Amino acid sequence: MKLLMKKTIMIKQGWMILIGVIASVRMYSQETSADTLKLDEVVVTATKSLRNLNEVPARISVIKSSQIAATPLMQVDDILRYVPGINVNRTTGIYSQRPMVTLRGLSGDEQSRTLVLVNGVPVNTSDEGGVNWNRINQYDIERIEVFKGPGSSLYGNNAMGGVINLITRKPINPQEIYGAVSYGTFNTVRQDLNVRVRTEKGYYGTVSQYFLKSDGYNNVAEEKRTPYDIARFLEEVGISARAGFDKSKWLNWELQYDVFRDKRGEGYQIYAPEGCYRNFGTDLFRGNLKGGDDKTQYDLNLYYQLEHYYDINERLRGTSYSRYDVNSFRKDMGALLNINRELFKNNTITAGFELKRGSIEGGDYYQTPRRVNDSTQVYDTVYNAGKISTFAGYVQDEYAFLDNKIRLIAGLRFDRVTFSDGDYKSTDPWKTIPELKDHTWSELSPRFGLRFNFIKEVSVYLSYSHGFRASILDDLTRTGWMWVGPKYANPELGPESLNNYEIGVDVVPVNKLKITASGYWAAGNDFLYYVSTGDSLYGRPIYIRKNVTNVSIKGIEAEIMYEVIYGLNFIANYTFCDAKIDKFAERTDLENKYLKYSPKHAASASLFWNNKIVNAGIRGFYKSEQFSDDANNAKIDSYFTVDLMLSKQIMRHYMISLDIQDLFDNQHMETGDYISPGRIINGRIAFKF
Repeated sequence: MKLLMKKTIMIKQGWMILIGVIASVRMYSQETSADTLKLDEVVVTATKSLRNLNEVPARISVIKSSQIAATPLMQVDDILRYVPGINVNRTTGIYSQRPMVTLRGLSGDEQSRTLVLVNGVPVNTSDEGGVNWNRINQYDIERIEVFKGPGSSLYGNNAMGGVINLITRKPINPQEIYGAVSYGTFNTVRQDLNVRVRTEKGYYGTVSQYFLKSDGYNNVAEEKRTPYDIARFLEEVGISARAGFDKSKWLNWELQYDVFRDKRGEGYQIYAPEGCYRNFGTDLFRGNLKGGDDKTQYDLNLYYQLEHYYDINERLRGTSYSRYDVNSFRKDMGALLNINRELFKNNTITAGFELKRGSIEGGDYYQTPRRVNDSTQVYDTVYNAGKISTFAGYVQDEYAFLDNKIRLIAGLRFDRVTFSDGDYKSTDPWKTIPELKDHTWSELSPRFGLRFNFIKEVSVYLSYSHGFRASILDDLTRTGWMWVGPKYANPELGPESLNNYEIGVDVVPVNKLKITASGYWAAGNDFLYYVSTGDSLYGRPIYIRKNVTNVSIKGIEAEIMYEVIYGLNFIANYTFCDAKIDKFAERTDLENKYLKYSPKHAASASLFWNNKIVNAGIRGFYKSEQFSDDANNAKIDSYFTVDLMLSKQIMRHYMISLDIQDLFDNQHMETGDYISPGRIINGRIAFKF
């Protein structure tokens, strides 16, 4: 009862702040818009061609750089939780090892069903489908496009729930320099430097660098702490360099190289000098060629990503101490070609080819010996390797009827995915060595959509889309430890697929007001899902990936965007998602159970206010309860948080700001193990010339 009363009071406090800001804003608003509301946005992700939102039969959310700048955030994915249909799992804030950002109920602990692009290049690893969200510098981002629903007809693997495309800033002025320093809670220090240049001949370059360090906090609830639970710390540095040329008709180019290094404590120490920690060292190279005329455009991307993952694990069970280190190399590379051709004024064809390859080579290397007999000790090793290759081709036709009042999109993609060169070696404690056979899967991913614009104020769309995903290399090749705990490899896994049926409407009843709503039903077949085997290791259940026969996901997303007066923008949204296992022949006890980490309700409300005294952004967010186990026995409570940002421009070139995350210090949980850091306060001083 006390907890319920506390939550009720906090919700009331949050809404009182929002109402108070609206009531007082007319006294201080200035003639500068925050540009958070735009009713006729141009996007590229949903069709791989430039289209207005009201031309695309799909639900797309767009986040502009001005909205990012006005939001209190520590990492770029912090802002995504305010987008309807997105579920962000970052319990420990900036200290999270592997944050998850998923779309439309597809399990908040499974990143690989949502494709993430940076400048059009996929950054999900083939090994475990994850994305190193920590390495993406939010101050480099110009805009974020979120394409919801299966995008496999254009993007293939990983795009079952949708596509998130992060597009970085491009130099506009002859020279620009941006720098900032910040300090905050838990002795958190951050430094940023960004230099951009451009010549009149069309050459440009940019270098951005940041450094982040924090002492961290203890994320274990006090009543559960042991003498070995310590504060999670972090130290990371990122550098991104780009150079390009964009004044040619047919041969524009860009080169990009990103470097990221980090050390992230896990909050547990027995004997290791720094306790358990992880490294996610990442290098990314991208080369791009593009050009065209009024009728034809092409875009070619070449990329190579290497993630060197290192992890120290130590455990004490009774008086028995053990330690093993994980050392893995995850490689992904590919070539992506897309061509757009306008056949007629109202007809455009899009076609493309993709070649991609991902590989893993790594193992668990035990640093403590296992006694075989009185005279013999061995140091165990669990090693796995494998490759997954994709060849794909796609075609899409866009056709406009009746003076653009009806727009049709029909697309089809063929994916051929091959798993090969699997290798697994193990000593105790893993005695089962599966035979890793080569496998090849093929999948056709169709898409069909209609957008109706008969009335200027109302736009409606209908769509069907098919999503497809092959298993990740980790599940195919490795028996060992995963974020869920110990798990068995399953080399016999098949692909999973999803059929999505959707209807949506956009309404602009008056100037500066936009209301959007979407409803969908998705049926998943041969769905991949971690389930407990009934076996255990060191007291923890052992998991295995299984093909769940049927999954049903129903959802509604609604959003309202309103420019109250010039300089004041209001955004509110609501998400409903009902994601369940329908049938599972091997585990009938899991039928009709909710998918883990998939909340049924989420909502947010935000105000962005530019005025003569201080610019302000305040955002409230609610997430309902969710289950953290397959059988729906363990439940995570709902929570409500409020974030606040205040900023002030000083003279022409300087800006000071104060960010407060979780204003009312409502510590909560996103997983069954760890609590959030609570209120985080950061002060920032920035300059721009």
